Amino acid sequence: MSGTYTPGTVPTAPYGWNQQISVSPASPYTPQPEFVKAPYELITTVVPVGPHSTRMVCSFCRKEITTKIHKKPITKAYISSLLCCVFGCFWGPCLIPFCMDQCLNVEHKCPKCEVYLGQYIQ
Repeated sequence: MSGTYTPGTVPTAPYGWNQQISVSPASPYTPQPEFVKAPYELITTVVPVGPHSTRMVCSFCRKEITTKIHKKPITKAYISSLLCCVFGCFWGPCLIPFCMDQCLNVEHKCPKCEVYLGQYIQ
């Protein structure tokens, strides 16, 4: 029984094959080029900005930053101040609305490249 394999024995080459002669490969081994992947892949997400500085990745310079904020008064601050003046609160009290967070919008900018990143609106 030369055609069947028995477990525990070493298989032999079929009759007529010479095991002493090695066959060279059809073509020499050529390594395939490796695709170099970037060291990291940057995935950006929408980061909600609030009334305080926010930690995020700048969409322009791609640096991890803490936003620089700039508060600007909204129409509500001017109307409130005008009403204070009308009702006799001159000098100091009429400026109180310009110090209240409820009357200020907050702009967020990148501290490195100064790009506008978003605004928190009251």
